[in-house]
Amino acid sequence: MNRSLSSSFVVLVALAAAGIAFGSASSRPSIHVQPTAVAAGGHVHVYGSAGSCAAGSVLTAISAAFPGHAFGKGTLTGRVRANHTYSIQGHLRAHVHAGRYGVTARCAGGNLGVKAHVRVS
Repeated sequence: MNRSLSSSFVVLVALAAAGIAFGSASSRPSIHVQPTAVAAGGHVHVYGSAGSCAAGSVLTAISAAFPGHAFGKGTLTGRVRANHTYSIQGHLRAHVHAGRYGVTARCAGGNLGVKAHVRVS
């Protein structure tokens, strides 16, 4: 292999590795609920990273503890920020039974593939 071709190959491999490293940081979705334990009807904050979901997209947090009837459960909605994060303020259903409830999220027609929990007291 000549020197020019060898140098080009090294540069391409380095760029590919950098692209993978940069791409993976923005593509890791997450979800958090605060507080993790709350009374029925109480206020919650759902936040995290929307992964590769585009800024401005609607993000839907889904749980049987949330009000409404979308996706067979209740929902809270918000928008994805420019840095691919989201922050949604909402409340639990007023008459939700005590227990542990899963919280998932969808954006741009797909599941984020992450789950958090909230305990209703």
